[in-house]
Amino acid sequence: MNLPEFVVKVVDDVHSEVRLSLDGVALEQLMWRPVPQSNSMGWLAWHIARMQDSRAASISGEEQLWVSDGWHELFSMPPDSQDNGRGHTDEQVDSVRPQSAEVVRDYSSASHDSLRRQLMAISSRDEAVHAVAGRTGGESLEEILFRTAHGGLAHVGQLMYVRGLIEKRHWFPR
Repeated sequence: MNLPEFVVKVVDDVHSEVRLSLDGVALEQLMWRPVPQSNSMGWLAWHIARMQDSRAASISGEEQLWVSDGWHELFSMPPDSQDNGRGHTDEQVDSVRPQSAEVVRDYSSASHDSLRRQLMAISSRDEAVHAVAGRTGGESLEEILFRTAHGGLAHVGQLMYVRGLIEKRHWFPR
């Protein structure tokens, strides 16, 4: 298994956990924040999807789905491809307001599918490394793949933890 194949496995597992964590969640539960300085399930799932969308676009050189497919409209947010949640203030976290829980699930699936396609298309490592580095200001393909795996795993763990807080129980969906 090469590095892109490994990351596909991680991305698939993260997506599965996101879907399980969001299953049956009402919009008010999705937007609940344990304390004002924490993230909601909705923000965490949105952030995972935004980062996957951003990374798929970095690999492909195409526009992010957030803008090209109009996902930003369903979150009542501007079409800012740079806004992916990194460095968000408490007010910005609170401003991520999807129209429904289904919107978050659907954007998560679209971003996952896009990233998965881009990762599976990496056939020549050397060609991909040079193409990606040229588009990202020097960030290597390996760095993108590492951040994709690390960020996805870290944030899906937080998502599952918040679901457990909402339900006042351990959250092990399997």
